[in-house]
Amino acid sequence: MRTLSLIALALVLVSAIAHPQQATPPAEAPLPFDKWQKNGINPPKVLNSVAAEFSDEARRKGVSGICVVSLEVDAAGMPQNIQIVRCTDPSFEENSLKAVAQYKFRPATTQEGQPIAVTIHVEVSFRLYGFRGEKHQAMPIRFEFSAPPGSTSSEPDAGGVYPLSKSATPPSVVKFSDKEYGDAAFAFSGKSACDMLITISTKGKASDPQVIHCESPALERAAIDSLLRTKYLPGSLNGKAVPMRASIHLEYGDVPPKP
Repeated sequence: MRTLSLIALALVLVSAIAHPQQATPPAEAPLPFDKWQKNGINPPKVLNSVAAEFSDEARRKGVSGICVVSLEVDAAGMPQNIQIVRCTDPSFEENSLKAVAQYKFRPATTQEGQPIAVTIHVEVSFRLYGFRGEKHQAMPIRFEFSAPPGSTSSEPDAGGVYPLSKSATPPSVVKFSDKEYGDAAFAFSGKSACDMLITISTKGKASDPQVIHCESPALERAAIDSLLRTKYLPGSLNGKAVPMRASIHLEYGDVPPKP
């Protein structure tokens, strides 16, 4: 069995005005996705999707995985300019492109109801159910703790929370709870990094998250939700666990974007 899912369009939609069915240059400058709501653009809707076939190579490898595909949905709701953004395994690329080429959409529209062409990302998932040798692709997430920006003291605040400093042992991730960060970050080629401030209690619980910077702002909510549900080993000072405020760098890694 194979499953397909459309990535949350609010995360990745970018418009690109173009004449439907023709490879002509854009008539107007593209509208960034963060201005869609302001301009009243209604996103396209999937009317019909086609399941991607497993290739013989993928079956031999016995792997599951996903591909993120970029495409332009033209003013007639037809897919154009279909390209691979990245795949967990190259054996999924060809059949992902073939499947997405057969999609049908209700086109995006302006406030006045005028159909326009837009660029979206679609996620194509491959699962080999019932195959005993199946290998699941794990989402590789990297972490790194550092001192809070601008921190100059190693003393605790009024609440007894210590800032991470050179004299302290930083917290560490015991078990990352991925609440859609990995899936969302996979679509952002080379722009998945987020830096957050969090407080880790002596019981390894995170609280008080604050976004310092995310390369892709659409990842902020997923990053916060994931970090709050993750299990940590608390930071320590002189061998004793203490509540600690630290900066954590979160990034999807190990699966390079397609050149």
